[in-house]
Amino acid sequence: MKRFLSATVISLGILLSGCATTFTGQVTTFHEWPQQLSSSSYIVERLPAQENNPEYKVYEDELRQQLGLHGFQEVTSGMTPALKVNLQYATSPSEIQYSMPWGPAMMDPYWRLHFSRAYHFYPYSPYYFGSPFYMLRTSDITVRRYYLHQLEISISDFSNGKKLADIKASTEQLNPNITESMPYLIESALKNFPGQSGSTTKVEIPLNKN
Repeated sequence: MKRFLSATVISLGILLSGCATTFTGQVTTFHEWPQQLSSSSYIVERLPAQENNPEYKVYEDELRQQLGLHGFQEVTSGMTPALKVNLQYATSPSEIQYSMPWGPAMMDPYWRLHFSRAYHFYPYSPYYFGSPFYMLRTSDITVRRYYLHQLEISISDFSNGKKLADIKASTEQLNPNITESMPYLIESALKNFPGQSGSTTKVEIPLNKN
């Protein structure tokens, strides 16, 4: 049985050319950051599952580097820090993008699929703009799976455990491996810290050519 899908035109398709030169992420920050911090010394507090995780330790070193650039000092063994910092991260499938070579961008409200490039009609299809129906030629579709890479940096008072800041950064990438995105996610998370509490901002960082 043939299925006809209703569609609504929402924008013109955009043809991408060249290679990306910037990393784009989204950062949300909630904090109760003191106006005057008595000390910016810290330790990185690991969860039990992170203790023997080589991958995590690489990202922890990236975090230390960025914290140092923002004036935080990691304490040496035996010293009492003012702050403790925790890092967590995750990757999950985000969306599937269906793109076609020509035509406007479409949204199918039934399937909730966004056709970001275009679509084709069968040559004998009587429907075009303004029609509630169309038929899609599947051979024209290119499917791309995006992945959502996320990290969370928490900063707490070492003495009483009060959380002072919670920073969440995320990015959507075609690469399912979070490793390449992590340095940029950490940099994005701390770029404008502390900033306005409750704000969500788009952050763009030039890609490292090396």
